[in-house]
Amino acid sequence: MTATTAKGRTTRAAQAAETRQRLIDAAVELFAERSYDDVAVADIAKTAGVAHGLLFHYFGNKRGIYLEAIRDASDTIVREQDSDPNLPAAQQIRAGLAAHLRYLAAHRGLALRLVLSGRGTDPETWDAFEAGRWRSIERWSILLGIDPQIPALRMMMRSSIGALDEATAYWLQNGEPFDVESMVDCLLEITAAALRAAATLDSTLDVTAAVNTMLDTCGNE
Repeated sequence: MTATTAKGRTTRAAQAAETRQRLIDAAVELFAERSYDDVAVADIAKTAGVAHGLLFHYFGNKRGIYLEAIRDASDTIVREQDSDPNLPAAQQIRAGLAAHLRYLAAHRGLALRLVLSGRGTDPETWDAFEAGRWRSIERWSILLGIDPQIPALRMMMRSSIGALDEATAYWLQNGEPFDVESMVDCLLEITAAALRAAATLDSTLDVTAAVNTMLDTCGNE
């Protein structure tokens, strides 16, 4: 195989990946604005600026691209929580939560469907969202210096993420009645309480440092 042929294949692969991502981005945008039934395959292709048939080529059908949009949104939600690794852990957590809330507010419809769908309503959508939740828990645990594999911590951290999601859903459904920074303060208090509850379940746990880190984010900007 010549260098020219290899370069041509690389270029085509890059173009295909770019087209595929454009379709996913368009799907995220449209499903954030409208319900599943109100979005047509033609709408997604038009928004992406690609031929109608390419959507079927890459995703098979509307359900296929919807699931990819959900996975992409879930991955983005997790990535939005990333912040400058050179910042203290407390500031990283606070900045990540604020970015997380702003992303969900900008994609309100899709965010609400993710949070409110429930496993029974759409197991595949729920599984994609749940995987993102566990990645968030693992990231937070690393920053807080705790082990998410300890049963009591695992259960209560998962519970706190669920509470965060429900609080965020209410916030979005009711016109964002509180500013982002106030929401961050509240959500951090919920997480700190969950850590204390884990220590109540498992007396061998010492969560003092982790709780102090959570509360520092509320008071030390």
